Amino acid sequence: MVSRHIGQRWLACRVLVLLVAVFAALAVSAEDDPKSKERLEIMQAAVNSLEAKSSELKPNALAAAPKPLLRYNDPTRGGVGVDEKPMYNVLLDAGVWRLGTEGRPTAIITLEIYRGPTGAHVLSYEFLSLTEAKFSLKHKTEKVLWEATASGLELKSLPEAPKPAATAAARLTQMRQLARRFAAKEKFNNETIECRLIAQPIDRYSSDAQKIVDGALFALANGTNPEIGIVLEADAENWRYGVLRFTSAETTVTLDDKPVVTFEKFNARGRKDGPYNSGSHLIELGK
Repeated sequence: MVSRHIGQRWLACRVLVLLVAVFAALAVSAEDDPKSKERLEIMQAAVNSLEAKSSELKPNALAAAPKPLLRYNDPTRGGVGVDEKPMYNVLLDAGVWRLGTEGRPTAIITLEIYRGPTGAHVLSYEFLSLTEAKFSLKHKTEKVLWEATASGLELKSLPEAPKPAATAAARLTQMRQLARRFAAKEKFNNETIECRLIAQPIDRYSSDAQKIVDGALFALANGTNPEIGIVLEADAENWRYGVLRFTSAETTVTLDDKPVVTFEKFNARGRKDGPYNSGSHLIELGK
C-alpha cells in the first residue's frame, strides 16, 4: 500500500509532466498555426509589392529583407482604418522589415494587421527613412505611396561611452549596456506608457563604406510592440547614437534620464512625403 504522502507526490509529478506536455504542444501548435503563416505571407507579399524608385540609390539599397527583423502583436492597441477613419481595431499581427542588403538599413517598414469591430481586416504601413537620399515606394496595386524626402535618423556622439571593444561579442555586451541608458514614454489614448527595452538588438550590421565597425538597432517597446528605435554605431574609437520613430503617438525619449528627443503626435492625413509616414488598405484574411 502506497502512503498518502508518496501518493500525493506521485500525483503532483504526473500533473507537472502533463502541464509541461500541454504547454509544449501549445508552443508547437502556435508555430504551426496556419493563421499565423497566412498573416506572415500577407505581410511579406505586401513588402515585396512595394516598388522602389531612386536616382540616388542602387537597387540593393532598396531591396527588402526576405523576413522580418521582428514580429509581434498587441491586443491592447487599436488604430485607424482606411482613409484615417477612426476604428476600434485589435492589432493581430505585425512585423518590422529593413530595406537594404548591406550596412545600415536604408529604411524601416512596419506592417500591422488589424481586425475592426465589423470583422474587416486592415493592413497598416509605417515608413521611416534612414538616409538623406531621396527615393519612393509605391504599392503595385494598392493606393499606398511614400516619397522619402529626408532622413529620420540623426546620429550624435554618445557621451561617457567606453572605447569600442576589439571583438564583436564584447561590443554586443557594450551595446546592451549603452542601450539601457535610454528610456521612452508614449502618450496613447490619454494614457502614458513606459516602454521597455528589448535586450536583443533586432538588427546588427557593419559597413566599410559607411565606416561602421559595428552597428545595432534596439527597440523600446510597449510589450513587444516597438515604439522607438535606438541606433548604436561604433567606429574604431567612438560610439554614436540615433533615435528612430516607430509610432505616430507623442513620445519622449531620454538618455540618462534627460530628454533628448520629443516626437509630436503625427497626422498623416494628405501627406505622402517626409522621413516618416504611413498608409493602409483593406485585406482579405481567412477566418
